[in-house]
Amino acid sequence: MTLTEQFHTLPKLLKVAEVADFTGTHERTVRRWIRDGRLVAVEHDSGLRVPRRALWRFLGLDLALSA
Repeated sequence: MTLTEQFHTLPKLLKVAEVADFTGTHERTVRRWIRDGRLVAVEHDSGLRVPRRALWRFLGLDLALSA
């Protein structure tokens, strides 16, 4: 699966647990990234959500989508 295909299969807003699974980290790590301002998140009715574009930027893959 290409990066573009993988990007489009992700939900537009990911739960903290989904980001942790995708990055192979713990939820506490993802929450620390958000708290430190390294990863953008938005408040949602049911908790924090990370826009998939923000995750891609955080991982340094944003340029891969525009190429």
